[in-house]
Amino acid sequence: MRIVMTVLALLVFKFQFAQLKPGFDVDELTTTIAMCNSYNFMEQYGSTKTIVPNSFNKRFSSEIIGMDNKFEVYDDGHVGVINFRGSTDKLISWIENFYSAMIPATGSMKIEDKTYEYTFAKTDSSAVHAGYALSVLLISERLKEQINNLNQRDISDIIITGHSQGGALATMTRAYLENLPESEFALKNNYKTYAYAQPMCGNKEFANEYNQRFSEQGTSYSIINPKDPVPNLPFNYEEEKLITKDKIKGWLFGDADFEPTKFGQDALIRLMEGGLTKHIKNSNRLISKIVSFQVGNVELPEFVSDFNYFPTGEVKELPTFKYPKIQVDVTGMTEDELADHEQDEQGNWFKKEKKFFQHKSYNYYVYILKEWDREAYNNLKMTYLESDL
Repeated sequence: MRIVMTVLALLVFKFQFAQLKPGFDVDELTTTIAMCNSYNFMEQYGSTKTIVPNSFNKRFSSEIIGMDNKFEVYDDGHVGVINFRGSTDKLISWIENFYSAMIPATGSMKIEDKTYEYTFAKTDSSAVHAGYALSVLLISERLKEQINNLNQRDISDIIITGHSQGGALATMTRAYLENLPESEFALKNNYKTYAYAQPMCGNKEFANEYNQRFSEQGTSYSIINPKDPVPNLPFNYEEEKLITKDKIKGWLFGDADFEPTKFGQDALIRLMEGGLTKHIKNSNRLISKIVSFQVGNVELPEFVSDFNYFPTGEVKELPTFKYPKIQVDVTGMTEDELADHEQDEQGNWFKKEKKFFQHKSYNYYVYILKEWDREAYNNLKMTYLESDL
């Protein structure tokens, strides 16, 4: 009897350990950033064995959907992981990023002959990135299928992850799934999100609702390198810091310090606000036509006037990624080739840091290990990828 009770106790412990709980979890962090590198490793090395934890099995890899999007599904028998691919070198993938006019966060969208009802947030005036919203809806049928497949294996704890554009899709997918009726799935699912280097997905009202429901509950994290430009995209400014009537009164009557430089910046944003809104709407109408050639006829809700994006997820910051100092022989190089190199005081030549080095997914992986899992970091065979230099 004592043996049976011991076994049962161990099983209960294992079950509890396997459940997703609120809070920042290093195992979840290192597992998901490793999976975010699976696409790159498969493309470069033809295998993901050296990057994806062997405790997880890949259950599904989608075909190319919509604007060159793709997702994978893994599980370890207890927890499922949905992993979105980031931007690719295809033009349509970048058009998805540039499709940054906002649409209402609740509404309907018609793609070919099918109408999709959607809710990403319920707060009045909340709005989201049109390109990412469209991609989530294009993926949604396949995604719901795969979640039900996880449920059939008695898995209802699901982590959603991605790097860059994939991180934005992870956030948007979380918002979409949490607003679906429970009847869509066989089980009541418990979600958690780890988004890496993600661009922003929606306006202040969307971000406030998302953060209140998920980030503040310890179930959504945004991991960024402050030197990475992508998490600051598409566009953000702080409304409360811009010029207002009260602020002008304060300057005139000496109640607040006048800062000429800041005044100029604020005034420029105020002057540009109307023009930028018009430009974004007009350019995105053109993008809508390009997208329709790729995915079929798309009828979006009317674009909203807001273009001010706000971040989502509890932010965890990484240190700046250090570019490897690799000495090179510049003999015989042309002037154009030399421009990609720099010389130190001793006359030695080194490669200059490449654009977007601070954004690369493998660098996120390396620095996450360095910050939160020193043992794994010390055992790394590669601290950078040659292709990122």
